[in-house]
Amino acid sequence: MKYNALYARFLNVLKKSACQVDVRFASSRRQDHDEYGGHRPYNTLPFFDQSGQTIRMHLSKQWLAGLALGVFSLSAQADITVHDIEGRDVTLEKPAEHIVLAEGRQLIALSLLDKNPAHWLLGWGSDMKRSPELYEIYHKRAPQLDDLPIVGDGPGPGSISVEKIISMNPDAVVLSRSQIPVSQGQELMHQLDAAGIPVVFIDFATDPLDDTVPSLRALGTLLGREDQAERYISFYEKKRQAVLDRVKVVPEADRPTVMIEAHAGMNECCNSPGQGSFDYFAKRLNVDNIGADVLKGKSGRIDPEYVLTRDPDVYIATGGGYLRRVNGLVLGPDVSDREAMQSLKHILERPLIGHLSAVENGRVHGLYHHLINTPLNILVLEEMAKWSYPDRFQDIDAHRTLEEINEHYISDPFTGSLWIDLKG
Repeated sequence: MKYNALYARFLNVLKKSACQVDVRFASSRRQDHDEYGGHRPYNTLPFFDQSGQTIRMHLSKQWLAGLALGVFSLSAQADITVHDIEGRDVTLEKPAEHIVLAEGRQLIALSLLDKNPAHWLLGWGSDMKRSPELYEIYHKRAPQLDDLPIVGDGPGPGSISVEKIISMNPDAVVLSRSQIPVSQGQELMHQLDAAGIPVVFIDFATDPLDDTVPSLRALGTLLGREDQAERYISFYEKKRQAVLDRVKVVPEADRPTVMIEAHAGMNECCNSPGQGSFDYFAKRLNVDNIGADVLKGKSGRIDPEYVLTRDPDVYIATGGGYLRRVNGLVLGPDVSDREAMQSLKHILERPLIGHLSAVENGRVHGLYHHLINTPLNILVLEEMAKWSYPDRFQDIDAHRTLEEINEHYISDPFTGSLWIDLKG
């Protein structure tokens, strides 16, 4: 039965392609009398006539089954299908060897799949260079990043140089949904498709908790690094579920109100996340993000009087090295705990923030802003859970989680002050 099924499948493939098979037997001298009255050497018998309908068989089913196995094995090795986060199935003849990252910070995702992630790149977006603390992590290993061509600068398809990408002839282009939504990228995709360059969408920014796993899986398939991707995915899902299981049911009275001030200290209070990104974390944790109650977009400014009226239970500020020049909240891979604490205390000296109950009660925290836009966002989930429900998450240790990531998963360790608590 096994041979018959495989034999039938193989014949169906051959019939569809109407191909001829030249089978050679060096030791055979037999000849076959063809229907036209001549003699045809046995080693050149066709499987089909010109119409592709008549099948002549002089070979054993077992032999053909073996041939079929070889054909199907080669076919399986030749084609790969990448399922991206837009639900698109992208087919390549083989795993990509050279790609373009339209968003440079996706190098962090690559670093979970390969010990030398930069070697995959022919070009990238400029955003990574605008975050020198992140750029330096990878530049130490790969100084050639200085000379890597820039293919885009900022959000929107208009920021991408299609001509430059086509001239590089990459095996694939990786786009970020938060940078170029598929609805806006149709012309870009059409041009790349016409040039024979596949496009794969990933994202770690719009809905990090839901998009991280399929994005990493897509990258793993694209690059032939499925095993590495699945190792981190297994770790990530276990950590994520350990948090979310504890907050599936939270009584209304126990849900804290949280104010998240993005890029704290960049200007007057208060920039806040609205719908998406940080608010997805808040919703999954059953936490009330006061910014999302009044902001309909992804982010915006909330009125100081509104902040005082809500008087949130928890205050979380985000920042990075880019805020040094304005005396804002400074956190990141190149930042010491001392500098981070000094900057946190400095932003609390502003009149509005200093009067919040969260400050008086010591429920004040700082977070490196760029963590949320990477596959390391599990650290954000663990810290936000602990800040929101300290009694429920006493055993959760994001520092230990980071140690595990640095030791077992990522090519280049993340160190420095990535988050901080007013009460250490």
